[in-house]
Amino acid sequence: MSEKQPYVTESEYEVMKVLWSEDKKFTLADVMAALTHKEWKRTTIATLLTRLADKGAISYERKGNAHHYYPILKQEEYNVRETKTFLEKVYNGSVKSLVASLYENEELSKEDIDGLKKMFDLE
Repeated sequence: MSEKQPYVTESEYEVMKVLWSEDKKFTLADVMAALTHKEWKRTTIATLLTRLADKGAISYERKGNAHHYYPILKQEEYNVRETKTFLEKVYNGSVKSLVASLYENEELSKEDIDGLKKMFDLE
């Protein structure tokens, strides 16, 4: 993946989650079936797939009359970039400030805190 990753909108992200969900290529019908809870029309999903392909986030192979879509943008790369963007925007890049905010607002369970302690125990 190039250093400049494509920007993915919230709707496009829903499609990406489908494409990331299995190690296979998806047809438009497959994506539609996975997104029935969205009540999007076929044309909407087709447009989202086209946009993602134009951005370089996905690609496709043509087999007969169908396109078979697959992700180019890796989920882990996307998650890391989005996390860094969020941290920079909301907490000036400070992980400590994020964790402090979660702790102060009682969003961390005892299990979360124990897990963090174990993760960072360098002794």
